Amino acid sequence: MITLGSPYNQTYNLATIVGVAHGKDNSGKSVKVFWIILAVFGVFFGLSDWRNSIILGSTIIAGSVAILAKMIQGLERSYVELKFGGLNNQMLFMKRMEQAEHLAASINMAIQDMHTPPEPGQPVQSAPIFPSPVFSRN
Repeated sequence: MITLGSPYNQTYNLATIVGVAHGKDNSGKSVKVFWIILAVFGVFFGLSDWRNSIILGSTIIAGSVAILAKMIQGLERSYVELKFGGLNNQMLFMKRMEQAEHLAASINMAIQDMHTPPEPGQPVQSAPIFPSPVFSRN
């Protein structure tokens, strides 16, 4: 099992994962560039309006700078894609590319380790024992 903690708090079965990919997500770049341009115009508008009303100009500048910071931060997001062998692939977005590379490498090592046989002399785990429906009594 693969358990991802905060903020995801999700668990995935390692046997169902066929492959893992990682990279940078560039989707929605034109919309983000539009918001960046709009935020820059907002900063200039806030500066020109600041002479007339300090409170309104400061509010417009603060809002535009916040939008600008969020859009620049989200231009290229790193992701790890868990491939389940169908159309239900799961994308996990991360802040830094190093984190995405580390998670993808860890999952790949776990998949390889799952498919390698045990070394000689290593104890083999027995199969889990479940009650047989024939012998169980309700």
